[in-house]
Amino acid sequence: MTLRVFVFSVAAMVAQVCFGAGTPQVLQPYHAQYELLRAGTVEGRVDVQLERIDDSHWRMSTHSRGTHGLAALTGIQVRETSEFRSDASGVTCTSYRYRQTGLRTRERSVDCGPGKAGVVSRDHKGEYRFSTHANLADRQIVSLALALKLASGKRGELSIPVVDRERLEPQRYRALGEETLDLPIGSTRTLKLDRQHDSNERKTSTWFAIDQGWIPARIVHVGKSGGYELRLVSITR
Repeated sequence: MTLRVFVFSVAAMVAQVCFGAGTPQVLQPYHAQYELLRAGTVEGRVDVQLERIDDSHWRMSTHSRGTHGLAALTGIQVRETSEFRSDASGVTCTSYRYRQTGLRTRERSVDCGPGKAGVVSRDHKGEYRFSTHANLADRQIVSLALALKLASGKRGELSIPVVDRERLEPQRYRALGEETLDLPIGSTRTLKLDRQHDSNERKTSTWFAIDQGWIPARIVHVGKSGGYELRLVSITR
């Protein structure tokens, strides 16, 4: 696995959600673990934690690290933290922080405020400003926004506005149908979503666990730099 594939894969795709039984729109704190595979071999681990700050504010933290191969040898790790609001309309980003360490150190941030230039994204190349959007997601909570839509019964074409580095644009998805998967966590009933990329060279599929609070149970991505797979290992609430 190349370092670039490892960093991209775990940084963008593992945000997730957990709902209380019988009340599918109510968030519940949790801790989940994933394994990261390339060509069928485990090469990394991902831990995701969702915690409540107060009645309407939440924090999602992701710790991704290489455990085998080049990513392990260089000690590469990625830590991400999102803070967001949650209400009846959905989730809205308030801040996002990204820090990569190991072979080199990189940091990125997003702060989402009101107004015409209230959304500020920063990375090593510069600063980018955008107008605020209702239910705007960062790259980590986009799967949370999708899960909320699925839990409320929405199917077919789905669109989420996402801010990521120098872009703020809608990400589009298509719900395909139910599949039962054999995963490290066990047999899991899922609903599959495909992301509609601009380029045919990239393909991303996510399987949301229907009976596990709509958590992404499996993610498969194929792109120019290679491919990877994330599989759910465990979840505690």
